[in-house]
Amino acid sequence: MSRADQALETRQKLLDNALLLFSEQGYSKTSIRALARKVGLSDGILYHHFPQGKQQILNVLLTQGVQQALTQLNQFNQDLEHSPLEKVLHTLCELCVQLFSNNKALLKVILRESENMQLSEIHVISQLFQSRQQWLTALLQQRALQHEIRDMDFNIAAQQFMAVNIQYGLTYLLDLHIGCDISKLDERQQLIQQTLMLWRP
Repeated sequence: MSRADQALETRQKLLDNALLLFSEQGYSKTSIRALARKVGLSDGILYHHFPQGKQQILNVLLTQGVQQALTQLNQFNQDLEHSPLEKVLHTLCELCVQLFSNNKALLKVILRESENMQLSEIHVISQLFQSRQQWLTALLQQRALQHEIRDMDFNIAAQQFMAVNIQYGLTYLLDLHIGCDISKLDERQQLIQQTLMLWRP
């Protein structure tokens, strides 16, 4: 293995273990020394990879997580743009469930450490949801031109549907058991049918 590959492997190992410690102990309670010991490295090597310490690690974790989520979501865009609206809404719900399930540790860190985040990190997170909302708004406008749904405030309609998905994520992370559980097919189907009934001409 080349030195460059070793460096990348070490960096990713640090990120993986940082995410584990941040989610278990909390960001503020995780020291650089504890992280370095967990991966069997010196503090100096850790700072070599992340000169700004914990804040830089958190920023990289957030940026990587959001970029991966956007890539996963965007790969469905082209197919969904030509699919029946009911299938579009089902797929968006399914992707939301996958997003929260696959990134549970990172999302728990975000919830717990929101006060410690910088504006740039908050922007990275909001970018994920804004991009989905903008995409859904544009898709609804297109479907209205095709007379599949009625004319309405498409941005508000997209916000409302996304809000249900975000509510699911919060209840999943906090184990609240309230609201519509879109991970369950019957509840998801009920939500989508009600939504389509409100949107149809």
